[in-house]
Formats: sequence, structure tokens, C-alpha cells
Amino acid sequence: MKEQFVILPELPIVGTLKLSTRDGMSLASISVVRKHRSSDLNPFFSNCYLELGKFLSGASKEFNIRLDMSGMTDFQIKVLKEMNKIPYGKLASYKDLAQGMKSRGYQAIGSACGSNPFMLIYPCHRVVGSKDLGGFAHGLEMKKKLLALEGKLIQ
Repeated sequence: MKEQFVILPELPIVGTLKLSTRDGMSLASISVVRKHRSSDLNPFFSNCYLELGKFLSGASKEFNIRLDMSGMTDFQIKVLKEMNKIPYGKLASYKDLAQGMKSRGYQAIGSACGSNPFMLIYPCHRVVGSKDLGGFAHGLEMKKKLLALEGKLIQ
């Protein structure tokens, strides 16, 4: 099946998101876009929109969206799984992730976090540097807002 995508109506904190799928049943990626015209939502994308909206409004802390990880390396998947262990409202450093994976590749872990195709679902916004907020592919202001949503006020 050809890759399909949809531009969602604007959501709190993140703005306009683009979702993609390769099979119509599992999410292949989530990305922030600057386009403000939403697309028609089929049932799969409509469900994704509802789940993302619940999370971003604080009504839900978990997702039940099937994900398509094809095209990701084993290492990237390991990083996402380790990242997913960070509880809602908590923070972990790149070093914490590395220790959980029994790795010393902090930069590689940071790179895998930065290329996370499932922002929000795999909470890269909860990963911080040892001395600062670290990075975030969608900007530090959005990272701060997501952390504030989870009760972490970062200056």
C-alpha cells in the first residue's frame, strides 16, 4: 500500500501535526507542520487524532495506537523502548537511558531521540541533558509546554 498521510486540525501545545501510515492500520510517523489546512480524517486517523487530543488536554496519559516501526534500526527501537519506561511526569537523562540499555553511547542515544518518529507516544520530551534541558526536534518551547502539561515546570 502507498504511504498515506493526513494533516490534523490544530491541537493544543503542538499545533498542526502530520500523521502517516503505510498500511492504514498502524502509525508510521508524527511530525509538526506549519500548514494549517487539515485533511479529511479516515477512521484510523480520526482515532489517532482523538488519542493525541486526549493526551494534550491532560485527559489521558497513555496511547493505544498501533505503530509501524519498519525502517527503524534495532538500536533506535531499543532507545524508544527504554524511553517508554519514563513515567508520565518524570524526567530521565540521556545517561539514564544509556545505563538502562547497558550502553555508553550517549550521543547515539541523543540522536535516536532526535529522530523519534512517534513524538508524544514515545516521550522524547521527558529526556533531558545532565546539565540542561537537552534538545527537542520540535523546539525547546514545545518541550517546556509538554513538560508543564505533565506537571514539570521548567524555566
